[in-house]
Amino acid sequence: MTDIRLVYDNTKMHCDWVITNGDLDTDADLETAVLFSLFTDAPAPSGTVTPDGSNDLRGCWIDGLESFQMGSLLWTIEGAKKQGNSLLTHARTICEQALQWLVDDGIVGSITVQTSWLNATSLNIGIRLTKPDGTDTSFQYAWAWKDTARNALSTANPF
Repeated sequence: MTDIRLVYDNTKMHCDWVITNGDLDTDADLETAVLFSLFTDAPAPSGTVTPDGSNDLRGCWIDGLESFQMGSLLWTIEGAKKQGNSLLTHARTICEQALQWLVDDGIVGSITVQTSWLNATSLNIGIRLTKPDGTDTSFQYAWAWKDTARNALSTANPF
């Protein structure tokens, strides 16, 4: 089964479907899986203090259909300010956890995540996936949690 292809626009910091010859494109399953894993809100554990102070632990409609929970907890660091390496390390761990199912299911052999600051409220997330045959695929995403922080991705590739 193929998935509808998603691409990430680093300037606008959002995903969109790809239309090819008037139809939804269904290539790039691996990147689509990465995008869903990183940028879909995973449900936060009970007791989590949410960025907006509400009791909304979020999640995704697909959580009720799957035996595992899709998405990441990147949303839980919304509103945080640049705080040296501690927040970068936390964001990297969140991304690694969100992508771990790709290793568990044998889709990739290993995952490397690097995070760096674009500015006080924007991260650069570099992902390297090593497939079981040893070939690497890399993706780079800019992610911000404030509209005023949205800017173009730097050209520096962490890999």
